Amino acid sequence: MNKLFFVLILLLWSTAFTSREGNPEKYQGDIREAHNNLIKKNDAFVTDNRGKIFSQELEPFNAVIDSLEQTVQRLVKSYEEHTEEIDAKLIDSLLTETKFKHKRYRLLYPQNYHRFSDFKKKAKVSSDYFENVMEGSFNDPSLLRLKEYMRCVNFYFDILSAGEYKFSHLEYVPLKRLNNRYDAIVDLEAHQSVKDFFIKEYFTSNIWTYRVEAFDYAFAKALKEVKNPAYVQEIKDTYKMGHDRRNEASEIKTYKTVDGITLNAHIFYPENHDKNEAKPVHLFFHGGGWAIGLPEWSYSACKSAAKDGRVAIAFDYRLRNIHGTDVKAAVSDGLAAIAWVRENANELGIDPNKVLAEGFSAGAHSALVSSMIENPKDFGVTSKYSSRPDAIIVMSCPYNIAGRDVYNINYDTKTISPLYLIDKNLPPILAFHAEEDDIVEFPGFEKFRDAIQKTKNSFTSRSYPGMGHFFEGSSQKDLEERRRLEDEFLFKHGFKLE
Repeated sequence: MNKLFFVLILLLWSTAFTSREGNPEKYQGDIREAHNNLIKKNDAFVTDNRGKIFSQELEPFNAVIDSLEQTVQRLVKSYEEHTEEIDAKLIDSLLTETKFKHKRYRLLYPQNYHRFSDFKKKAKVSSDYFENVMEGSFNDPSLLRLKEYMRCVNFYFDILSAGEYKFSHLEYVPLKRLNNRYDAIVDLEAHQSVKDFFIKEYFTSNIWTYRVEAFDYAFAKALKEVKNPAYVQEIKDTYKMGHDRRNEASEIKTYKTVDGITLNAHIFYPENHDKNEAKPVHLFFHGGGWAIGLPEWSYSACKSAAKDGRVAIAFDYRLRNIHGTDVKAAVSDGLAAIAWVRENANELGIDPNKVLAEGFSAGAHSALVSSMIENPKDFGVTSKYSSRPDAIIVMSCPYNIAGRDVYNINYDTKTISPLYLIDKNLPPILAFHAEEDDIVEFPGFEKFRDAIQKTKNSFTSRSYPGMGHFFEGSSQKDLEERRRLEDEFLFKHGFKLE
């Protein structure tokens, strides 16, 4: 990157370095605000120029990050002359936050270099690059209260959990990364209280992201390795909660066992359910990028469906971070789940001809693609019962995943991409997508919508401007429209009778 680029950086932030003189009441709040604003500008600058910044070799990359970091340091230090108005500890904490903010940029370098070289080149860094960036970062327990420190360290654990792939783009690493993450924390050269804290955080943070069985390995070890009694109790309580929350389901049954992995169906029955009176069944597949997620995310939706008179079931399926599997494994499990429901129709008290599959994001992919697979045996599903749902509801669905899995894939991912699998006899589909989705981008939805609308399939969809992947901040009008469309869809296809 040439000298002109550095000049532009300095010009861009030169106005931020002006020391604020005047009324003392400004200083405490103003320095925080000024610091935060400049950090946001740095973030926006790096984001807007990430291809140019991260595609450089290490030395010019570090020069850019050094320049950005120095701008923030100069801003903070410009307030030091007002030590009577500003606590010196505030200055120290802001400088430390600045350091770890920019350490995180440095941690991001190898994977982004790989990404912006179209996955063809690896960054020329030392084998202990990440460890050098984070050297000395784990000996001071007071750092645990700093937001940027925590963010940086958590990303460092993500990197360490990637093992042999840690110098590559991390999104599709095919490893059992959750256990690797625990081992990385335990192996840290760290103050014991810092290590105890991160082991505790491993449980209390991730319990909302992974099924409780995923913590069996770490739980058995943590009780011996954590020295803080309060943290030990918190770990025990968290692990117990992971089991107890499942009591909300009417029952949990195993629908598949593969490679020693037990996959469960979390079942919710309507009130006073008579299994001799077959009900429609509503199946839910959670999202999480085929890497994270758990059936409990769908519990609220299951309760609502059961209240409407449907048997509702949320499913486990194999995930990359727990099991080291890829998208094809998740597709296999989705097919097996639907076949299992039909095979056990009498025991569940459901109508095998009224099977509704619903999913969000990666789970939406499983729900939709299950209707398009001609031969489930290609995915290891040998049941004589159909794996094809009778109706489908999807939200933020990935319609084209061709090329997404970039590690150790030896099959054509078009074979599990709905865009390439559209035929003339699909079940009715209701689809929602956000136009500002930066995870599953809107053009993918548009291509699928345009393609399926050229067929005679029943496809109803709505897209929403200004909304992101999770539809946060949806207006009351949009919420009511989605509920109305869902109700109309359910009534029309016999899944809701009242």
